[in-house]
Amino acid sequence: MTGVRRAPAVVYGAAILQGFAFTLVPALATVFARAPYGIAAASFGGLFVPLTLGAIAAAILTPALARRYGMVRVLQVGVLANVAALCALLASPLVAGTGAYLLLLADTAALGMGFGLNFSAVNELAAGLHGPSARNVTLANVLTGLGTALTPLLVGALIARGLWPLWPALLALAFTGVIVLSLGWHTETAAKHPRALPPMTPALVLFALAALLYAVCEGVFSSWATTFTHVDRGFSLASGEAALAAFWLALTATRLLAAFTTGTLSPRTAFVVFPLAIAAAFVALPLWSSAPALIAGFALGGVACSIVFPYAMSLAFDAMPADENRVAGVLVGALMAGEGMGTFAVGILQGSAGLALAQVYRFTGGIAVVLALVAFIAVRVRSGRVA
Repeated sequence: MTGVRRAPAVVYGAAILQGFAFTLVPALATVFARAPYGIAAASFGGLFVPLTLGAIAAAILTPALARRYGMVRVLQVGVLANVAALCALLASPLVAGTGAYLLLLADTAALGMGFGLNFSAVNELAAGLHGPSARNVTLANVLTGLGTALTPLLVGALIARGLWPLWPALLALAFTGVIVLSLGWHTETAAKHPRALPPMTPALVLFALAALLYAVCEGVFSSWATTFTHVDRGFSLASGEAALAAFWLALTATRLLAAFTTGTLSPRTAFVVFPLAIAAAFVALPLWSSAPALIAGFALGGVACSIVFPYAMSLAFDAMPADENRVAGVLVGALMAGEGMGTFAVGILQGSAGLALAQVYRFTGGIAVVLALVAFIAVRVRSGRVA
């Protein structure tokens, strides 16, 4: 395969495989509740702590690793971490009790490290492919999101047939194929930038803050759609699952559309306007009282969330071309931190403060307005200077 074809195959292949791997543990929740695991709900939730911490730590390490070894090598290490995670998962049914749980903790920790390294590399390397960087970065995020959305369906079908280990085994082989395909591919990343990190700029702080605020909003949507529709509003579980599916399908479809229509709506404009649509969705959801309306509301949320993070990444790359390594790592770290806040903080607010999800949604609508303000300022800043 020629270098021109190999680079997109490696980047986009790593992107979709990362999505497949990232939601594998949640998709296996029913398996982990049974023998030989017997993991209770509280212990299952604990599996996501090393995942989040591992992803943040890896994203923080990415700039130094990329400057020393190049971003292709960072991608390779991230892919290897994913392979290690999948191997730990495959080994876990062979032991029982505490041993199985420890292997699952190793799985999620390695998966978090793999996500932080691989997803950072995927975004930067996608920006360097032929064509508009906004389109390429958005397409990479489309593929990761597609893998994330398809995993529960694929794994569910295999669980029903008692064949669930087949999927992580296939993913491990596919990740290994990405590593083999990437061998011998070099970019100018390591030589283009000095090894010493440049000073932190206001632009990087603003784009990282935007990624964090966005991720909080996405986490509140994606983690609580089923609960809000089924538990809070009393509609069927099928309606709750449809609301969550509507969010992810709308998000993925809009990203795909945006990847090929970047000339229609300026990324700078969209980056500011779409957070206002996020706020509108959060405000509207508590007002709607029928299941179809709620499903449509979560679809609106998916459309509104769709391009904020990909455009934050591509605009940050354009604003700081000499600091791309750190941009990728910092924004992915901010994304994971925000996702954790949007998921876990809501549970605390519900359990300890007694807030209803409708109140949480209204409050998060205010966060989306702040996101729009931060985005408005960020697109006017270039490496510490106002454009």
